[in-house]
Amino acid sequence: MDNPNPVIAVIDIGSNSIRLQISKVLDRTYKVIDEYKETVRIGDNVYRTGEFSPAAADTITSVLSNMKTMMDSARVEKYRAVATASFREASNAGEVAGIVKDKTGLDIEIISGVEEARLMYLAASSYFQLSEGNTLLVDMGGGSTEFSCAAYGELKFSESTPLGCSKLTYEFFKNDPVKAEEVKKLKSHIKKSTGGFLPLYGVDRLVCSGGTLNNLSFIYNKRNNLSDSAVKFVDSIFTKHFINEITGKSVAERLKIPGLEPARADIILSAAILVQTLMKRYRLEGFYTLSGGLRGGLTIDLINKMGMELLFQGGSHVDVRYSRLIETGKKYCFEEGHALQVTKLAEKIFEDLRSALNLSPGDWAILEAAGLLHDVGQYIAYSRHHKHSYYLIMNTELAGYSEREIELIANVARYHRRAMPKNDHANFMRLSPQDRELTAKLAAILRIADGLDRSHGSFVKDVRAEVKAGAIEFSVTSNADITMEQSGFEKKKDLLGALTGKEIILI
Repeated sequence: MDNPNPVIAVIDIGSNSIRLQISKVLDRTYKVIDEYKETVRIGDNVYRTGEFSPAAADTITSVLSNMKTMMDSARVEKYRAVATASFREASNAGEVAGIVKDKTGLDIEIISGVEEARLMYLAASSYFQLSEGNTLLVDMGGGSTEFSCAAYGELKFSESTPLGCSKLTYEFFKNDPVKAEEVKKLKSHIKKSTGGFLPLYGVDRLVCSGGTLNNLSFIYNKRNNLSDSAVKFVDSIFTKHFINEITGKSVAERLKIPGLEPARADIILSAAILVQTLMKRYRLEGFYTLSGGLRGGLTIDLINKMGMELLFQGGSHVDVRYSRLIETGKKYCFEEGHALQVTKLAEKIFEDLRSALNLSPGDWAILEAAGLLHDVGQYIAYSRHHKHSYYLIMNTELAGYSEREIELIANVARYHRRAMPKNDHANFMRLSPQDRELTAKLAAILRIADGLDRSHGSFVKDVRAEVKAGAIEFSVTSNADITMEQSGFEKKKDLLGALTGKEIILI
């Protein structure tokens, strides 16, 4: 393809919803530029009668026609539209796909459950370090649920089952409210259906995808005042209590639950029971949800088929979290050489001053991320770009970092230049006293590291910091003119001096 930054699209035609994601391919990464979703429940009739109803066929065609219009407006060059369980089971799936082709020009690819599971693995690999431990991946749709197990980065198996939340609801829940005996029968069915292929033990992490389980995690986040993100963690105790809470409620009563999508009120119980059964089996404290799992995997796969490998790909040795930081920087057109140089110098200073500043080895992860992303605010404007960096980091999903860690990263990047942290800065005062202290210490290191690359020429090859009685002495190694770096150091040593009460000297 001649265009180095093509616009691509993927369409996920599921049993409960049809979703479009349009992305722009960048340098070994991509940026989502538009999304569209319609909740359609097209699988309902399939699971009752074995075929799409005329109304369902019309809905599919209408929704895909709108999506094709959006794709044309975005000048999409390549796309992949895939259909899952409802199309696999509908006797008239081929006929409906033909109608869609005639009316929209879109080719629908009916993929197998094993292919669904592989795509879920691809999506999860972009957010989780799958090379660490054993991860069970669960993609729960309306008509089927796909299970995969990744052992230390290697995909061990994939299994497609008819355990979709809509299908289970229709098969087991005949009453409204649901009766206790029905719940008991469903639990027994899930254990029996998964017992033959799932490992008996040894699962370290459970990662789930699918709209209904993502709705469950949204409810959990809402109740705990947590921000929304692509990856969420849900406590097993909450899931157990949620099951007990809604089992005795009618569908109409469930609609009053804050955050519950009306179209999922009838099927969320079966989804919660499946994931709770798995957590109990492996004695897990909770599970992760990944929104857009299939779409993410499709996008990655489409880019790979175009001959490109993304930053986080390349084997089990790749640090996914670090790769996604570089990916984020690229999305905001950062100056990669400068970001890497500043981070390299910051690491050396961090190690030399870690004891004196009472920092822990784990604090480096915050400083590393802030070092790589400190200038991303220039994507908005150079003027006040430190504040823009704070805003972008706070509103960007950084894979592998908690909500607290992202806020720390944003604050450290915010103070890489200009004013030092102050008590009248709202962003700073939102932090706990301990985190304010940590932010100041890490920002002090970042300021000096940034000053030592003032020319953006990577002229400083090495830096050492030595703590003495009344001073901290810095020495650098360089074979170039570092006048600008010396000036940058003098301008940015202020915070470290204020924190330590020592003279900060470049010798």
